[in-house]
Amino acid sequence: MKLSLLVSVATVAMVLALVATPCQGQIWETLIPLITKEVMSLWKNGEREMFGHRCTYSVTPKIKSFELYFKGRMTCPSLSNERGEAFTRSRSGVEAKTVEDYVRKIVAKGVITEEEAKAWLNK
Repeated sequence: MKLSLLVSVATVAMVLALVATPCQGQIWETLIPLITKEVMSLWKNGEREMFGHRCTYSVTPKIKSFELYFKGRMTCPSLSNERGEAFTRSRSGVEAKTVEDYVRKIVAKGVITEEEAKAWLNK
């Protein structure tokens, strides 16, 4: 997790807690865990099976020019040493773009055929 993001969230929470009246303080006690849960859900790690091999992927948030982006990475060590990567504003689309990048790279290397890749490519 990026330290600057945690510091930013903590700073905003502290400033809001300082200006909150006692009644509002009770609201913040319930909001802080919810906000923390939402921030933590921006990171995602997982596994996926492709072409009979176990692959791992990760999605991490990045802040660029005060906008939230997502960086996706994917590897299948038992299939190829290539790494699929994508950088997009779409949290839901970053996984698909990462898979597409990986598949295009292994097709270019001749690891799989274009026919095998069709099921994984959007275009």
